[in-house]
Amino acid sequence: MTLKARVRSGILSQARGQAAGVGMAAALALGLAPGLVRAQDAGSVTDAPVLLELYTAQGCASCPPADDMMVDLASREDVIALALHVDYWDYIGWADTFADRAYTERQQRYARRFGHSTIYTPQVIINGTQIVEGFRVMEVMDTIATQQARPPEVRLYLARTESGLEIRAEPTADAAPQIAMASRRSAISGMATNSVVGTLSMVRRESEAPAEAEAADAAPEMAEAAPSADAAVAPSAPAASARLRNTGLGPVGSGPYVVQIIRYRPSETVDILDGENAGLNAHYANIVTSWQPIGSWDMLAPLDLTIPMEGSDPVVVVVQESGQGEVIAAARVR
Repeated sequence: MTLKARVRSGILSQARGQAAGVGMAAALALGLAPGLVRAQDAGSVTDAPVLLELYTAQGCASCPPADDMMVDLASREDVIALALHVDYWDYIGWADTFADRAYTERQQRYARRFGHSTIYTPQVIINGTQIVEGFRVMEVMDTIATQQARPPEVRLYLARTESGLEIRAEPTADAAPQIAMASRRSAISGMATNSVVGTLSMVRRESEAPAEAEAADAAPEMAEAAPSADAAVAPSAPAASARLRNTGLGPVGSGPYVVQIIRYRPSETVDILDGENAGLNAHYANIVTSWQPIGSWDMLAPLDLTIPMEGSDPVVVVVQESGQGEVIAAARVR
């Protein structure tokens, strides 16, 4: 059986064993407003979906198995799997049509937080705390299952309405006391557990021109000039409007948690004509097109806001520890 076949077989068998999200009756029992329930597709409200970030590139020969994994994960409601295409492989012959420098910088900030000097593709980061090589599909599945076993600290609900995107969040009984949060999270288990960095790093090839080799080797160091973790992408105009209408949301950087809005395209197919994957007709899923922080939250009061939202692309909201730490809540409306 080929690697690609093993990838699909392993994902599908494990996906069948995963429990579905909470249904509409459960959502009503949790006290959701009728508008919030109606805005969700039946069965799409999940208790605590796991956030998976795949750092990938069309020009990386090792990425296709991870990209195939994403195609299967995209159909699951208990996982929010997002593909962030980086730009540091563009120089070897094929410029990734989805690549954004901001996603390279986000990956570099994770590397700094974990104390790593190297970034690579394909790399998976789960809930901001677990790093797995993206082609190790079964290890990715096991890590997702481990994260799902943890009790949620925040209930996060989203809905599309005529006014825009409604966001509601509140701590659960399992949320850590505010005073203990910083020290607890800095010592979170898994900060260096299953991380393997450098196997697919940007090492110098004999055939590289000196300028190209320098660009590849410098990628991790360029993170020093990157914006802060809570300002990966500058907030758009809706963010300023949101702060005037929200309850519980403060300016970016003012609290222990940053609230972020992500948009993505569900699927695309690309004919790769050059580089390491030349000739490949590649299928991609959940391609991130924007990742914007809109404000901070201290969890001392419920979060309740509505922001203008255009377009029909899916929307993801992520609540993450400031400094690009642990993801404590994620939710999506398709």
